Amino acid sequence: MRDLYSISEVAEAFGLTVATLRFYEERGLVRHSERRGRVRYYRRADLARLAYAQLWHEDGLLTLAETSAIVDSDRLGDRLALIAGQRDALRERIGRLERAVGVLTHMLDCRTDRALECPMTGAYIRGRVDAALDGTPEPTGFWPEGFAGAAGDCAPAPASAHSVRPARSVRSVRPARSVRSVGDEQLLSLTRDLVSDSAQVRERACGTIGDLARSFDRREVRTLASLLASAAVLEQDADCLESELNALGELATTGLFEAEDIAALRRLPRASVRPADAEHLDHLDHLTAEYF
Repeated sequence: MRDLYSISEVAEAFGLTVATLRFYEERGLVRHSERRGRVRYYRRADLARLAYAQLWHEDGLLTLAETSAIVDSDRLGDRLALIAGQRDALRERIGRLERAVGVLTHMLDCRTDRALECPMTGAYIRGRVDAALDGTPEPTGFWPEGFAGAAGDCAPAPASAHSVRPARSVRSVRPARSVRSVGDEQLLSLTRDLVSDSAQVRERACGTIGDLARSFDRREVRTLASLLASAAVLEQDADCLESELNALGELATTGLFEAEDIAALRRLPRASVRPADAEHLDHLDHLTAEYF
């Protein structure tokens, strides 16, 4: 087993650029073992410190300054103070992200031409206006009281909906949810990884989506399909683009998203992609046409 690795080998193995690895070394997050000419070399045992730093910085989402403090700390109390603060901040962010996913998913499912004519959106917006101008309690959730139905159930509001909130009896029972679902925590993790700066993380997320394709419910499929389509248009890494299109293909076989959910792909010029990726796009067109 080898024990000495060059800086370029370590950077590739850990999903970093050489410049980032040098920056980490300047911050004290990793230390090279020896130099040969101008090239830094690292021993396997010394790279435990780098992996430990990545645990805090990438998985724990600490800042580099916080990560440096943790890595250099031998005091449990110091670590616990930083961990508790970061965990509470993440829980708050997760709450905001869950709300954002709910809002955007409803907007994807809503089929009214004018958003404010949607019973759910319109009632919620009126509640926010009342709260701002009259000092009444602001709505706490996106779905207003009286609309417990699933997002996909919304239909254009009647003319009277601008002044009268529909009675609770209109939608008193939520339709049974599909037994398929990976849950919001897994969904949020995947969406975060799909927009990661690391190509390795994005590819790994695409692989996970492909593996779990049959485990997602409709909301999860539509959210991920829309994000994957947008990511593919912006993707600069050829391998990641292939992975994103592969993941979309797996999601398409579930029949749970619609062609319009991946409309962003229309902006991806086929002349600029590899022949294999063009075949992926043709296959995706075939699948969406078959199911929708």
